Amino acid sequence: METVVDSKQEPLPTPSVVMLSLKNTTGSEYSDQARLLSVAKEMTMETADVVQVGNSVFLAHRGKKTNKNKMVGRMFNVDTARNMIVNYVQYLKILQDKGVTHFSFDIDDDFYLPAIKSVTKRLEDSGIRVGVSKFKNKNGYRVYFRIFPSPEEV
Repeated sequence: METVVDSKQEPLPTPSVVMLSLKNTTGSEYSDQARLLSVAKEMTMETADVVQVGNSVFLAHRGKKTNKNKMVGRMFNVDTARNMIVNYVQYLKILQDKGVTHFSFDIDDDFYLPAIKSVTKRLEDSGIRVGVSKFKNKNGYRVYFRIFPSPEEV
């Protein structure tokens, strides 16, 4: 059974969101403990940027030198579907404020495509463009965000 915790009713601390999100993920060959330790170590890397919005935790890595404004990441979520969409839009605006110009993440299947469409609609007039590409040699998609300065800043 998947755990969902509405952040409007019960905001959780970052470690709880990550742990519950990992428990919700099925089909891994690794134990929950091994995956949690791996994520904890990843969060301490020099390039790691961890941001929590609601009961969604975003873990992304910033590029170096000429790629310093580009990030690749993922999300750990236990929030409701509606809140997750709002959280993602807010996170992208945080990246926009940080000067990030490109952000991408991978999804394994079609499950999140409707949410990505909702995020795209909410980003109209924000200076953030969304693209989705299906992988040719494996299941899943890469989701790209091209982040321009906020229209208010121009």
